[in-house]
Order: sequence, then C-alpha cells, then structure tokens
Amino acid sequence: MPTGSTPPPPPEYTGTHSRELTALRGEHTATRMTGAMGLPATEGTHTLIAPLEAGELPNVAAIRGLRLDQLLLLTTGAMVIIIVGLLAALSAKTTESQLTEASDRFTQRLQSQARELGQTVSHTLALTSATSLRDNNYAFLTEVARSIIADNRNILRVQMFDADSQLVADSDPAAKLGSSGGRTAERRWASAFFNGQPVFEFQEPLDYGAQAGKGVVVISYSLEELQKQLHELEEANHAAVRANTLRIVGLGLGFVVLAGVLAAYQSRRITKPLGVLTHRVMQLAAGDLGARAGTAPGAGREVTTLGVVFNHMAERIKVLLEDVRAKAQLEREVSLARTVQETLLPGREAVTVGPLRLAGLVVPADACGGDWWFRAALDDRRVVIGIGDVTGHGLSTSLVATSATSGFASAMTLREPSQVHAQMLITALNVTLANVGRGEHQMSSALAVIDVYNGQIDYAAGGHPAAAVFNRTTGQMASLPARGPLLGANVASEFTSRQAQLRPGDIVVWYTDGLTEARDGTNRLYGTQRLAAALQANAHLPADALRDALLADVRAYSAGQPQRDDITVIVAEFSPAPSP
Repeated sequence: MPTGSTPPPPPEYTGTHSRELTALRGEHTATRMTGAMGLPATEGTHTLIAPLEAGELPNVAAIRGLRLDQLLLLTTGAMVIIIVGLLAALSAKTTESQLTEASDRFTQRLQSQARELGQTVSHTLALTSATSLRDNNYAFLTEVARSIIADNRNILRVQMFDADSQLVADSDPAAKLGSSGGRTAERRWASAFFNGQPVFEFQEPLDYGAQAGKGVVVISYSLEELQKQLHELEEANHAAVRANTLRIVGLGLGFVVLAGVLAAYQSRRITKPLGVLTHRVMQLAAGDLGARAGTAPGAGREVTTLGVVFNHMAERIKVLLEDVRAKAQLEREVSLARTVQETLLPGREAVTVGPLRLAGLVVPADACGGDWWFRAALDDRRVVIGIGDVTGHGLSTSLVATSATSGFASAMTLREPSQVHAQMLITALNVTLANVGRGEHQMSSALAVIDVYNGQIDYAAGGHPAAAVFNRTTGQMASLPARGPLLGANVASEFTSRQAQLRPGDIVVWYTDGLTEARDGTNRLYGTQRLAAALQANAHLPADALRDALLADVRAYSAGQPQRDDITVIVAEFSPAPSP
C-alpha cells in the first residue's frame, strides 16, 4: 500500500470530530447478537440449573386400595382355601368311588351266593321230588313246597311243573294247579317280581322218567334281604364320605387359619420395612437429604437390596445436588464474567469519526469468549483499534481477555498521547498478558493507530492474521502484514510496527482465526479466499452492514456445524470527502 501524506482535513470535519472522539472514548456498550445475521443470540446468560427445591408433595392419603399386607393375606387365604377345597373334593370323589366299587363287589358276591343257594335248593328239590311226581303224589309235593317256604324266609315261592308244563305243585295257596306255566325244561335263573317284591327265579329240570320229557322246579328267592344289606352298605358309604369330608374340611380350616397367621406374620415382616422405606422416600422427596433406610432382617433379599439401593441413591442425590448447586454458582459467576466482558467490549453500533467509520463484533463460542476488540480516541485526530484472540475459549480465556483489554486501556492512559504508538501498545499488552497468564495463556493480537485526517495508519501484530484491505474505487485487494511472536509467552518479547497510508474508499477488515477456520459439513476451512470474495461482494455496504454480511456468510458456510472458536470481525471504512 502506498505511503505518503495527506493535506490537513477540510474545515467541515473540525466541528464534529472532537465530539465523536469524545463519544468514542466513553462508549462501553455490551456486545449483543441479533437474529438479523442468522447468528445465535448471546445475551446475558442465566442459571441453567437451579438448586433443587422440595415442591408440593403428592397427596398419598388420597390413594385408595388395599395395603400390601392385606393383599398378601387375602391372596394367601384364597389360595389355601382353593387348594383345600380342591383336595377335599378330590378326596370325597375318590372315597365315594372306592366305596361304590366295594359296594358293587359286595352286591355281586351276595347275588352270587344267592344264586348258588337257589340253584342248590332247586337241584336238591328236583332230585327229591322226582319219585313223588312220577307217582302223581301232587299233594305231597305241595306240602314239601310249603315246608320249604316255612323253613327259609328268603324263599317266597316254590313251583313244580310236569313234562307238559302243567303246574302240579305250588307253595302259594292262591295258585291254580293244572294251569299251563309255559316253562321249558332247562337250568337257568332270572330276575322277576312276586307279590310286588323283586326275586330271583331259579329253574331246575325235573327228570321223573316221563315219556313226554322232563318237568321243572322253580324257586323264587327273595332279594329283600340283599337290598336291605345293600341299603345299609350304601348308608355306611355315605356316612363314611361325610365323615371323611368333614375331616378334610376341618383340616382345611386348620390349614387356612395356620396359613393366615403365617401370611399375616410374614406379610407384616415384609411390608413393615417397605413402609419404613416409603416414609424415608417421602422424607427425601420433602427435601430431607439425610433420610436413610435401615436394615430389614428377614424381609427378603429384594427388600434388603431395595434399602441398600435407596441409601446409595440418596447419597448420589446429595452429591448431585451439591454438584448442581456448585454448577449453578459457577454459572452465576460465568454470567457475571460475561457481563463484565460485555461491559468492556464496544457495542455493535457503528461509530463515525470524521471520514472513518468503525464497526466490530465478537461472537463467542461459549458463554464467555477469549476474543476481544477495542476502539478508543487517542487524541483529537487519532483513533486506536485493537483485536486479540486468547488461546482456547471459556471462562479462563475470557478473564485473560478482559485483563488484556483493561491493560490495553491502561497503557493508553499512562502515557502522553504523543508517546502512544502501535509498538509501545503491543509491547505493553505483551507484558500485561505475560504477568496475568504466567505463561499458561498466550494471545494473538493486532493493533493500529489511525489518523482520521490524513489516513496514516501505524500498526503492529503478534501471531495474528493480517488485516484485509479492499479499495472500492480500484477493486484491488491488499493486506496489512506484520510479524511478531504470540503475546504472553515471554515478557522480553520484541515487536515492531509498520506504517501505511489509507486511500479514499479503502475498507480494512481485522478478524480472528475463528472466522477463517470455520468448517463446513465436509470439514473444509472457510479460508481467506472466501473471506476476500465475501468482502468484494459486499464492499458497497456501510461498515456495520458489511460486518454483518461477513458474519452471515461464514455462518451460512458452516451451517449445521457447531461453532468451534470465537469469531471477531472489525470493519474500518475510510471515506474522506473529495478535495475541492
């Protein structure tokens, strides 16, 4: 950039210049972001997590339902009753089945004995009656039949038929002898009725030597005694079933009572520690962080484990609450640090000093940033501009940046304005940072002293990107290169300054590496070439609008990606009125 001198400013600048410089000296407006650039708002931070406080506890008294011990008692009792009932029913059924089977066997045995007796009597009678029947001595046969009835109360009737199936003898006085009986001469037995009573009829062939064939003896054996015995047996069976059922029911009731007592005892043993644990939980919910659950021997491994876990959880809640409170306190301190930093930084509004218009802004990556910039009137014709980037970002870097800004301002006030120049300012800033950071923090910085009348600029830098310069009239790009080490590394570091001449239409852009090192989705850097293209494309805008356009462009480039570093942009627009 060509150097030289410029005629003194025209008289029309004199009337307003001193007032603008005075305003520049006293302005310390907190930097704020707006949505106009598409950038996230960074207004004063608030406490993100407040200390935990006990809110209104739920009305547990309104919870309806059975208690756990009642549920255990009811379910255990119901289960025992069902099991005992099923066992009683199964036992009764089994007993009844066994008794029925025994009764059937007994009945079959009685019937078999009755048949054998009947068959024996009928066979004997057939043998002894053959002669009388052959001699036609029917009266004797009738007497024999009646004597048999008299001697055996289970034999109700005795009949004899000849070979022609004619009734020849009958123990029943009402019987009509000589009638046809329709009997066949064969041995058999069958069920029948006599005088309304069930009987077994035993039939035995009677061989008395007749040419027509054999006769038949029929004995009707009464089943009354058999039925009586069977009835008695059935009554005995029912009595046995009832007695067995009563025994089982009594035993079941005893089991129910015993199970109820055991269930009540065990449920109380289990639910009592749960009740205590519930009370401790309510205490913890009410804010009593000292609430702890005691040991619960015999309550079961799960209840014991629950108590141990609750105690561990209570300890963790206490620790976490302390952490939350500490974090809340830290956030309040960060908020205070941010407020202090914003107070020391110039505002986002552009300031015009004669033909020079200045606008800058810091966009921190965190609540507090490590970037800073400064503008102030040195005297009635010179303006000082400073920019810096402390390594890293966060609270510690913001404190270092705040100290650097304060040191920068102090360096200006401790010297006469005529003795202040870029080399002295950057040297003083290096000493301040080295003493504050103690070698743990370093900073890149660029300083410039501009004469607003003639456009002469005295600048110095330490490890900072060179400012970009674009001339609206010629469309040429240039820079303000300056070399120097990072500030804060060594108190004895040496810095040099350089001079240049601003031309009408020149736009100077200072920035921190957070702008050029912003990355897109493919991890590519924004870079200085894109910055130059954005500067050329928006050079027609005034200083504050150009600054916002540059920030919006880098924001659009890295859309969707987190901001990794603080970004600072300062735009100086030199537009003196043309000479007459």
